[in-house]
Amino acid sequence: MAVKGIYYVLVFTADLERSKKFYRDTLGWELGTDEHGVAGFSFGTGYLILHEDSRPVGSRTYGGGMHVEVMVDDAKAEHARLKLQGVAVSDVKDQPWGERSFNFTDPDGYQWSYGQDISRN
Repeated sequence: MAVKGIYYVLVFTADLERSKKFYRDTLGWELGTDEHGVAGFSFGTGYLILHEDSRPVGSRTYGGGMHVEVMVDDAKAEHARLKLQGVAVSDVKDQPWGERSFNFTDPDGYQWSYGQDISRN
């Protein structure tokens, strides 16, 4: 078996239309799947699937245990763009291992990062 990478990330959402708007209009990701209860977005070589949550309200939890970092060409430019769109973003940090990154959360509380390789700069 040869592992090639992540095929997709699937998250449950409390409000599919709200999440579709965030990923499409705010982040600028391309909507590829748009079916009843499910939406999928391309971002670079990755794919995110949003699935409407049909679990009983009391058993739903969001956010927490997931963190995905998306590779971008210019973390500072993406930080400024998202901040202008009203997204609560962390400060941009240059890490000692050669990465420039920042964090933000989606409407359901899932944490994301945008990161840039600066080790060769």
